[in-house]
Amino acid sequence: MRHIPFIKPKYQIWSVAILFIILLAFVYNNTMVESFGGKSYTVSPKNRKILILYTGGTIGMSETNDGKEPQKGYLEAQFKKYLSMYPNTHLIPDYNIKSYDPLLDSSNMSSKDWNKILKDIRDNYTKYNAFIVIQGTDTLAYTASALSFALQNLNKPVIVTGSQIPLSTIKNDGYNNLLGSLLLASQTNIPEVLVVFDNKILRGNRTKKISSNKISAFSSPNFSDVGSFGYLTTPSINNNLIYNNHKGQFKVKLYTVQKEVIIIYLTPGQNYNNIINLVNYNSNIKGAIINSFGIGDGPTNNKHFLHMLTVLNNHNIIILNISQCIEGHVDTGDYETGKTLTKYKVNSGQDMTIEAGYTKLLYLLSKYNDNDTIISYLTNNIRGELSLQPTAMEMN
Repeated sequence: MRHIPFIKPKYQIWSVAILFIILLAFVYNNTMVESFGGKSYTVSPKNRKILILYTGGTIGMSETNDGKEPQKGYLEAQFKKYLSMYPNTHLIPDYNIKSYDPLLDSSNMSSKDWNKILKDIRDNYTKYNAFIVIQGTDTLAYTASALSFALQNLNKPVIVTGSQIPLSTIKNDGYNNLLGSLLLASQTNIPEVLVVFDNKILRGNRTKKISSNKISAFSSPNFSDVGSFGYLTTPSINNNLIYNNHKGQFKVKLYTVQKEVIIIYLTPGQNYNNIINLVNYNSNIKGAIINSFGIGDGPTNNKHFLHMLTVLNNHNIIILNISQCIEGHVDTGDYETGKTLTKYKVNSGQDMTIEAGYTKLLYLLSKYNDNDTIISYLTNNIRGELSLQPTAMEMN
């Protein structure tokens, strides 16, 4: 071995060994998931199988005489063509795509469509290691939240994604979002419903669409991102943030489509008789979300508002309070208005998004018939969807 002039001969073997270890660490860092804190959810992509459920949305649209529309088979063909440019990659495992018929604009989706997705995951749960749901972005946060509650004791990744721009456009975000979802599904076994969008990895029931136009369309206002993608082909995951709900046998609870939840968006000078007439007319309404001002306030000096709450109480309708503010916590004990709401059986939604609160209430109404039981679960954390106390992230 030739001597290295600036290192004494007796230290040269150790120097080479140290350089070799550093090289191995560099290679490992560029081929494995970067994870920090807590239990690691990193797995090898070898022999993993992914099921992709394509429900529709912008990502698979192409030009027609009537404008952009989802085209059957288009997404599958385009993505296969894209991956063919990287024939030797070992990071993409076997995957199958199931396209729904008809393909839907997400604005047309309902709890019936959530049930269809849930049934496909349930029926294929033992055949695949992870699932990806592709849909339009308009109601993507609702779907992600709905799946997070209905998939009980989940121990595999379920990833929801889509795009702002279709694959048929030369510059689009669809390939990046779909590829990121596949890489996350192939290299981790995070037992959560997640959203992958614009290199962010978000908890599904903490996610909200914050922009109708920007590529970075989704955010998690009251909870840190679970992870992200950078320049590497592997995700960076904060394991301390993973909510492991796997406490028994995997089960799926389908939504009871006959039970309804209404959202009452408070505005100054609102006519609350409209809500009363609706409730008196429709006996399927079992829950109501008051989308309140600020930290959970409402017009408690307004006798018509209080009468509306009384009518909801008389119909045994469960009332949930969620702020119109994107960030922050509902605190019904701070002002007189909040304390009055509590007297009328209005339950704090803490820092839940409206999407999480809506789907959680529907889920609990589908699972239980007793209001006290529903309220107990509604006001406590069951899937990582809320924080009982304001977090530093909400206060800063």
